[in-house]
Amino acid sequence: METSELDYAFLADFAQVSDNKLTTVGASYTHVYTSSVPGGHLLYIAGRIRCPENLQEVPLKIVASPPNKEFEIAGELTLGHQGEIRPYDGKVGLLFSMGINLPLPSEGLYEINLFLEDRLVRRLAFSVELRRG
Repeated sequence: METSELDYAFLADFAQVSDNKLTTVGASYTHVYTSSVPGGHLLYIAGRIRCPENLQEVPLKIVASPPNKEFEIAGELTLGHQGEIRPYDGKVGLLFSMGINLPLPSEGLYEINLFLEDRLVRRLAFSVELRRG
């Protein structure tokens, strides 16, 4: 049985899928400065999944957590074909974008884990640091 694969994923200041195109601003960062903690940070997780063209839906779960793992924020998307299907090599690309306002209780390394069909397929991370001075 063919499975879906994650082509790419990244963090961005903004991301939107429209007309089978992914538009992003401030993509692929790994560091955030903040004026205070606790605080918050609006971020987007975006990317593309390649799946068999006969597969109608693909479940994607996104789990975010702070450095001390005191909480998790989880979101789930069910991705499907949108608009005209343009297969290549028997596969179809499914774009996704999800925005979250992530609480920042402290400085440190924050993790975003992506699960495709219940398999961990990517770990995205960014560090948070207080802007001093």
